[in-house]
Amino acid sequence: MFENIKPIDPKKERRKKLLLIAIPLAAILAGFLYYEFKNYPEERAVSHFLQALEQQDYQGAYHLWQPSKYYTFQNFSQDWGPNGVEGNIHAYSIVNSHEKGSGVVVDIRLNGQKEISLWVEKSDKSLSFPPLP
Repeated sequence: MFENIKPIDPKKERRKKLLLIAIPLAAILAGFLYYEFKNYPEERAVSHFLQALEQQDYQGAYHLWQPSKYYTFQNFSQDWGPNGVEGNIHAYSIVNSHEKGSGVVVDIRLNGQKEISLWVEKSDKSLSFPPLP
């Protein structure tokens, strides 16, 4: 009666268990990595911009900003220059980023105190202040 039943192969059973554990773990890890790094290019654009400001390369930072013809270097200096609204940038950290429509809002902490948000357009990595809600 039991002659047609094959014996259980322990190696094959172990592989099945490993696959049943590894596939969901790989899916969870892939989801986590996607969530953590999906805005990496935009965060990097903000980082390059803030590094230029730290080094007091205001022309370079203005170029990275990719301004419209209405946002002149004088306007930029009033916002980001040494005597501007944001003051001298000595340190910064990227706190958070979240995607909205055609861009990414990147939240940053300047000089360990002030938190501001910057908008990065996904298509060309141009920076600006975020649109009003």
